[in-house]
Amino acid sequence: MSGRQFNDIASKDSTLTRLTAEAKELMKLDRAFQKLLPPLLAGTCRAVRIRDDELVIYTDTGIIAARLRMLAPGLLPQLAKQGFIAGKTRVKVDVRLARKPREKKLKISQNALDGMEEAASSVSNPLVSAALAKLIAHHRE
Repeated sequence: MSGRQFNDIASKDSTLTRLTAEAKELMKLDRAFQKLLPPLLAGTCRAVRIRDDELVIYTDTGIIAARLRMLAPGLLPQLAKQGFIAGKTRVKVDVRLARKPREKKLKISQNALDGMEEAASSVSNPLVSAALAKLIAHHRE
């Protein structure tokens, strides 16, 4: 279903029109919130709503939640300037938001791994040799 078809259907139903407007406003809130976050935190959480003067944020890990609990109150004035007024924040952990593990982007050919294995056997430093063996084993999986 294309966006135009949905808009045509939604415009004929007052409930769908209201829900569509609310969804757009919530997406706008999340985009504004994401832009204010440091690059490493952006995308690890979602600003989901403002209700009863409270900005609710969901994330998938406790570590990020702790960081957001420290950082988010300082972002409220900047959000207020954009029309999203809240006096306090609540950060919740929801593991269902967990991201899928990324696929390996670095591929080392079997020939290269064989060459690395040969080179690792001739290295005199046992720490370097062990690190190379671990790297080789990881990429052979």
